[in-house]
Amino acid sequence: MDRRTFFKTLGAAGAISILRPPLPGDYAYAAPGTVSETGLVSPSALAFDPSGALYVTDPAAYRVVRLNPELKPVSSFGAPGAERGKLNFPLGIAFDPAGLMYVVDSNNGRVQVFDSAGNVKRVFGTIGSIGGSFSTPQGISLDSEGRVLVADTRNHRVQIFRDSQAIAVIGDLGDANDQFRLPSAALTAPDGEILVLDSKHGLVKVFGKDLKFLRSFGGVGKDRGKLNMPQGMTLDDQGRLWIADTKNNRLQGFDLKGSLVSVIGKAGSGPGELNNPTGVAYRGGKLYVADSGNCRIQVLVGHVG
Repeated sequence: MDRRTFFKTLGAAGAISILRPPLPGDYAYAAPGTVSETGLVSPSALAFDPSGALYVTDPAAYRVVRLNPELKPVSSFGAPGAERGKLNFPLGIAFDPAGLMYVVDSNNGRVQVFDSAGNVKRVFGTIGSIGGSFSTPQGISLDSEGRVLVADTRNHRVQIFRDSQAIAVIGDLGDANDQFRLPSAALTAPDGEILVLDSKHGLVKVFGKDLKFLRSFGGVGKDRGKLNMPQGMTLDDQGRLWIADTKNNRLQGFDLKGSLVSVIGKAGSGPGELNNPTGVAYRGGKLYVADSGNCRIQVLVGHVG
């Protein structure tokens, strides 16, 4: 579908290992309480509810898990299936100010909205390629305007929703500046620019309020500042963008102009080492990382140098 005719279709449907001196803004060590024995199968995405409770999607177990402040599971919900309220490989997760939980039910091609007890409140989307439908969607975020941004990964686009209705699209399949290959996450910066993590291109692509392409940074590679199939990102309270550089087994931090400020971690299973990190969330001076290949959550505590 041509993104420029999108609107016409809507009705149809421990210690971190850092191999260099610390940089300003580094997250310098693993906090006590790294999750390692919680039964998480493949933690994917992380989000805090308005009260500060941390939730993680566990797609291979078809569930969402709530963790306590010590990062121990206290509850979970979900069961495999396609019925309303059931989950099939849940990936992205986000909360609105009222505490409703938006879960990307990826293999069912939809977003389900739950209350904190796991009761489904509404569902939007279906499997497909027209406006408002999805093909293995992944990341999700909500912005200050009440819009919901969904990385519609295998449709190679980002869809924007309001009140569960699709209102806009960014991108389609291709290699141009305003096209994507397997976008994995999208979020809105404080100034209203939209950041899209274009995983196959290894790029962060930045779009203006008018949804037109502005700039990009990153690129495929292993060098500092390069990315290899990145899967998740978040902003901290100083406006830095933290990216789960998945296949490079590290986190990288950038300012919003694309300048590198930090590289954290290396491949491994020890404290501060990572194995296919996917989701990343920020709260209270700490980065929380879904260390998927190690079946755990790690917490990184920051300092400003």
